[in-house]
Amino acid sequence: MSINFFDTNCQSQTNQPKFGLCDDPNKDKDPAYIDTVDCSKWIAIVENNQEIEVIFTAIDNCIEIFRSNGERENRCEGMLTYNNHIIFVELKTKKSKNSDWCREGENQLRKTISVFIANHDLAIYKSKKAYIANNKKPNFQSSQSERMARFEAETGFRLIIQNAIKVS
Repeated sequence: MSINFFDTNCQSQTNQPKFGLCDDPNKDKDPAYIDTVDCSKWIAIVENNQEIEVIFTAIDNCIEIFRSNGERENRCEGMLTYNNHIIFVELKTKKSKNSDWCREGENQLRKTISVFIANHDLAIYKSKKAYIANNKKPNFQSSQSERMARFEAETGFRLIIQNAIKVS
């Protein structure tokens, strides 16, 4: 059975020049979403200076992905798509000093991307990125170049660890 990552019931769109991606902490059953009003809730900030029509597809708590044993698979919050670009996004709100949130986010992105690749053709995308966005650590200081290079070699997606996402 194939998994449709483009389920319109999980999608919202905007062409706002700046908007946020939110994942309310007390709502474990609700999917992540676009917000254009309350920037205090934004985990990732999307800068869309060209006002391109961007589609956000909620994946976690919207698109069902199961392991072979029937348990729900860990997956990232969602993906942004526009003009042959695809960006998978994992949203974090952790303050911890170590990079456990980073490793956890990378694993969620890897699992989601592998399921996406098994169900959809990547050939149409000229740009493939994956973001781990943490509003508590917007500019992650630790050098992650090795992690990022390994991620790209293994998935074909460029890994970026910051909470500002540029649409271009």
